[in-house]
Amino acid sequence: MKKLIAVCLAITGIFASSFANAATGIVKGKVEFIRTHDASQQGDVWKPPIFWFTLKGVSKAGACPKWVEGKVLFVAKDSQAFNLVSDALNSGKEVAVAFNDTVLHGDSWCAASYITVGSPPPLY
Repeated sequence: MKKLIAVCLAITGIFASSFANAATGIVKGKVEFIRTHDASQQGDVWKPPIFWFTLKGVSKAGACPKWVEGKVLFVAKDSQAFNLVSDALNSGKEVAVAFNDTVLHGDSWCAASYITVGSPPPLY
């Protein structure tokens, strides 16, 4: 029985430490890149309306993976988000992107929890 309790405590400690390292936050910047993919060539993981984007100057967002040149890549999964990000790119307005670095798209890139456009966008 003591061994079972010790094993349960060890497993709980492992899970607790992994959650303790998770970061939820918000970063902001101007949209730098937006990419959509052709689902016939990339498969369902990138089937539209799924797309990704980067923000100028954002090189850190918790433990979110980085793309080329140290840029954090965020993934969004709906056409409303695409329109919002695309409009922000065209207008030059800043966007705020909320993230949780444990929520990854395709086990690779951080998913955008929500996106806010404003002058400046609020960080809450």
